[in-house]
Amino acid sequence: MHPDLERLLDLQAKDLLLLEADRRLKALLDDVAALDAALEQARVDTEAARARVLEGIKRREDAERTIEVQRQEQERRRGRIEQVRTAREVQALMSEMEQGRTVAARNESDWLKFSEMVQQQETEVKEGEARLKALEEDQSGDRAKLMESVQAAEAERSVARQAREEAAASIDRPLRVRYDRLWGARTTVVVVPLRGDACGACHTSVPRNRRTQIRAGLIVEGCEACGVILYPPNGEV
Repeated sequence: MHPDLERLLDLQAKDLLLLEADRRLKALLDDVAALDAALEQARVDTEAARARVLEGIKRREDAERTIEVQRQEQERRRGRIEQVRTAREVQALMSEMEQGRTVAARNESDWLKFSEMVQQQETEVKEGEARLKALEEDQSGDRAKLMESVQAAEAERSVARQAREEAAASIDRPLRVRYDRLWGARTTVVVVPLRGDACGACHTSVPRNRRTQIRAGLIVEGCEACGVILYPPNGEV
């Protein structure tokens, strides 16, 4: 086998180890992200509940102010009754007072509704805070184990990356660029064996003369159809 093919196969083996390390690390980071997302959602829900409480309090206070204004208006109407002189004026003021009582009753009903709503929302805030705290406690053990695994996976990936770079450094730059381009474009291995008379990747027939040169270790050649770099399997001549 051509010496460059041996070095390429070694580089490919290192790339496969690095790829597997990347996949393990990504899976762990995805698990961490899932824990983060669950916590963030719990925080968002709790903050939304707090915002609803503040809005409910504001509406209740607005209702209180409206009720107080209407109470003062009713007091002024009562005071005016003693000042009017005709029955028509008295009747008009009595009608205004009756209408004011109706409006006041409606606003008091609204105030009661807002008060009950605030109480319910305050309960929701407490429940949300309790859920958030429980979730943080529940995650603490899993998160610690995950972070240990992430650190181990990062260390493993660093070792695999260093081994890959050392293997790549032993290959002439033009051939390494060719290999890297293929590796970046394909989702499978890029240095593949001959399978009889054909490419081991796409099964396209390889001309006899080129097969002979590959098996003799005279050239580093690629498949004309799919572009992979071909090598003779062990023991094949």
